[in-house]
Parts: sequence; C-alpha cells; structure tokens
Amino acid sequence: MLNPYLPILERCEPFLIAHDGIAPILQTSPAGITIPPANIFHPQQRKNGAFLQMLALVDKLTFGPFGMDMPGWVFYDCAVMPGAVFGLGIRAGNLEPWARQAMNVPDDYTGLVPVSQFIAIPILSGFAGGRAVPDTWLLYTLESMNQISPGIAPFGTLHLTLYLGLQVFPIQELWGTTQWRSPKVETYSDLGPLELVTAYTPAHSMPRTFSFRMHPRSEMLSSVLAAPRAHPDAPPPNSLLDADDPQALIELQREIEAGHRVVVVGRPLNHGTYVRVPLFREKLVHSPA
Repeated sequence: MLNPYLPILERCEPFLIAHDGIAPILQTSPAGITIPPANIFHPQQRKNGAFLQMLALVDKLTFGPFGMDMPGWVFYDCAVMPGAVFGLGIRAGNLEPWARQAMNVPDDYTGLVPVSQFIAIPILSGFAGGRAVPDTWLLYTLESMNQISPGIAPFGTLHLTLYLGLQVFPIQELWGTTQWRSPKVETYSDLGPLELVTAYTPAHSMPRTFSFRMHPRSEMLSSVLAAPRAHPDAPPPNSLLDADDPQALIELQREIEAGHRVVVVGRPLNHGTYVRVPLFREKLVHSPA
C-alpha cells in the first residue's frame, strides 16, 4: 500500500518537533522511514524559531478562514508542551517561486519548509494502570498546505502524514474532533469506525463539530492509504445523517447523551448539495426492572 506514496518522499522529508520530556517515547523510523536527526526540532531552542514560525503559518492558512487558527501561545502551551508534532516538509530551494510567495518564505531561507503537520497530545486516561507510556492520544490537528493551495505538496501528502504519524506516536486509542462538512471525515473514516462522543458540540466555536474515539489497529493502518469503500472493522450502516441539518445533529446528540452508541462507519455520500453520513446506531437496551 505504501509504494504509490513513496514518490512523495523524493520531494518531502519527515520532521518531528518534540522536547526532551516526550521525545524518548516517540518512534523516529515510522514504517521504516527514518526521520533525519537534523529534522528533529526542539521547540525550546531559538535556532528553530524560523521553522516553528512557518509551521504556525501553515496552521493559519489552513484554519484561519474558519476562525480557528492557533495563536503562538496556544501552539506552544497546548500543543508542543504536552504533545509533539510530526509532519512533512520541502527544502526551500525545491519550492516553486509561487509556493515560496504563498508561504512567505524569506529570500535567504534555505532550510526545510513544513507542508503538513500531525499534532498529537497524550490524554490522562492513557496513563491508567501505572503506564509509563500513554496509549490514548488526542489528534489535535491534521493539515496540509494542499488544503489551501493544491500543488504546493505532492498529492497524497495528508494521507501519508496521517499514516506515518500514527506510527510515530504510541497510539492504541485515538480521540479527535472535526466538522461534519470537513473533507477529513473521509480520511478518518478510511482509518476505521469512529464512535461518536459528541454529534453537536456547543462548547466548540463551531457547534456542528463532532468528537470521536477509535482504536486504529496496527495491521489495518494502511487502510488510510487504500481508501476502502468499507473498512473491514466497520459494521454496516443502518441510517444516514444529513450533515447540514442542525436539528438532526442535536437529536443525535440527545441519543448519545442518553447512552446510545453511534458510530460513523464510512465516507460521507455526496449528491449535489446533499451530504449524508452513514451511521450505525445501536439503541440502549434497558435491563428489566
């Protein structure tokens, strides 16, 4: 499954941002692809400032139009201090002039320019049972410059970043959030069934956001590269959700709060303006009194 994506690595290089407290538990040769030592950046060293600022620009260009870009203090306090960042980058000299301009690359900069990132943060429950290495992680963000300006990075960069990132971090249970209309719903559902924690999230600045958890199996990670029509771990859908109907999202949230299990089991179905998300809804069975 990896072979069609290997040409990406002829142009892109993997990188890792991690401080000394978290670096030892991370894998630096995911899928046998070694992250060069020069591409492992310490977020608390001044010499890495230019690279970190360009990474912040990737986030701003990707999420800024939605009002969700990270201020610098959020990136530092809430991302690289408790977690780490994996991604792919391109040498400045190998970027076309229009791409350098789009990313505000300084004329005298010759180093690595990030074009994708996967930020993950350990969740406290992942340390249960006295574990020294957490097994439960929050996928804080996943993004690629191709979302904003297709062609800056090779096609498939986002999927390869996710595939490799899931092997950089010691993830057994993955939590995440995304918007119902986000193209990432396709990407995440390719990875496996997504059990909904929320379907409508008022605490988020965009309430039509859902929260999910899943258990990516190591032997099935390549599914995110293969984009299967139906993931082998996913049960068959028994309902379709209108992603643009806020009332339907609220009703689904009520079901979840009542204890019903709801799972996204495949890619959204698009037809004209309509988007329908396949779900498996399992009703709560009450025990007899």
